[in-house]
Amino acid sequence: MLDTILNINIESLKIFLYSMFPITELRLSIPYFILIEEIYWEKVFLFSVLGNIFIGISVRYIISPLMFFLRKNKYFSKPIDYIINRTYSSSNKINKYKSIGLILFIGIPLPFTGVWTGSLAAYLLSISRTRSVIGIILGVLISGIIVTLISLTGFTIKDILVS
Repeated sequence: MLDTILNINIESLKIFLYSMFPITELRLSIPYFILIEEIYWEKVFLFSVLGNIFIGISVRYIISPLMFFLRKNKYFSKPIDYIINRTYSSSNKINKYKSIGLILFIGIPLPFTGVWTGSLAAYLLSISRTRSVIGIILGVLISGIIVTLISLTGFTIKDILVS
């Protein structure tokens, strides 16, 4: 068991890292590695979800000190204020239901509704770290399942068209 866990290859690492990209997140890594690289969907799902959860929790835990530092810097204060205002405008959906809203916000795979924005919104809306982490994990799992199912459907359609 431990041998299997420690035997992470470059392919697994690539999947893990691709799922951390802002904006695209696992919405890129899952279809790319299933449809283009033709890697088993189970492996792609596992490492995409793990990478997305990892970055979401990391962002949630470092966002407070990072925001404090960046808002004091004259070069970063305007871009940070823009990001915060954009997140606030999207966060009305989250604020009404807090944790459930966060899960749905992260879980529905649409542009700018992923774990990066969700983690920032959780911070701005003062959702506790514990509830944020639970929301991030559940939201990423939902998003991963949806994107994987859509990708597998695309894989089936690709097979039908090619044959």
